[in-house]
Amino acid sequence: MENEKTFWQRLWTPTKWKWLLGIPIGGFIAVIVGVVGLVSFNAVMHATNENEFCYGCHIGMDTIVEEYQESIHFKNEKGIRAGCSDCHVPHEFFPKMKVKIIALKDVYHMAVGTYNLDNFEEHRNDLAEHVYETMKARDSQECRHCHRVENMDLAMQPQRASSKHSAEYMAKYDVTCVDCHQGIAHKRPVIE
Repeated sequence: MENEKTFWQRLWTPTKWKWLLGIPIGGFIAVIVGVVGLVSFNAVMHATNENEFCYGCHIGMDTIVEEYQESIHFKNEKGIRAGCSDCHVPHEFFPKMKVKIIALKDVYHMAVGTYNLDNFEEHRNDLAEHVYETMKARDSQECRHCHRVENMDLAMQPQRASSKHSAEYMAKYDVTCVDCHQGIAHKRPVIE
């Protein structure tokens, strides 16, 4: 009986079959579980970046969704649409994961009723200020993902806009996109 291997020992013993290249069955199972896990993780990340996912909580909240759907980021003459996640979720992996984890707090507050359709307006300014501060701290990286200053034809812009869109101006006055362009996709709340 001592020579009989347990299930786990057999699972991780190199195979003798040539077509398995001596790789233990457990190795194949680990790879399959890893691939399924990675594909599932990617699917969840993609699904939680879709507008429909965002609408699940935000529709009817003081017209957040309706404001966005009337904005130039939703409909414009070029047919280009920026989704909620394009502005509110970083594109880089680790900052994106940080935002997704922090967003669980909002899900919790929705579940326990801290934020709801009846009291959202009371919290809107604080939430908007938090978004503004986050975007400012990230130097408006989400804006710059699509709107690259170096690609702008400043000669085509009005004088006031072209002078403020120059990299020199932004660096000199420590300004970023959200300093001038608040209220583009949602009405600008009164920040107290």
